[in-house]
This record gives sequence, structure tokens and C-alpha cells, in this order.
Amino acid sequence: MTTVSHTLLALAVCASAAAFVSQASAQVDTQKAPPGPPNTISAHRMAALKKCTDGKKFAGDKYVACMTAEGEAP
Repeated sequence: MTTVSHTLLALAVCASAAAFVSQASAQVDTQKAPPGPPNTISAHRMAALKKCTDGKKFAGDKYVACMTAEGEAP
């Protein structure tokens, strides 16, 4: 009698686990890219950022002056 009930319990656990796995794999990825063009930095801006920030202690006024001199918005 106990063997039958253990077998039925094992089958019920396996069935519920299989149902859970099938539901988890059936979910659709809802992550979408934001509207508009992708956020990319132009080569000119990247060069200006590197020149104005690379290896230097950050100072707001100097950064703004450097970026403005490079023709980029700070």
C-alpha cells in the first residue's frame, strides 16, 4: 500500500515539475530596444572625451573649457 502511494506521489511531483518547466520555457522575451536611434558616440566626441578626461583629475571648469575647445557639448 505504501509503495503505491509513494509511486503516485512521485508521479504527481514529476507531473507538476514538467508543467512548471514547460510554462517557464514558453514565456516570450518582452525586452525591446528603446525607440529612436541607438545611443552611439561619434569618433570625434570619443576623441574629445579621451583628451579631456584621460588620466586627469576631474575639474568641472577645465572639462567644460576643453570640450568646448574641441567643438563638443560638455
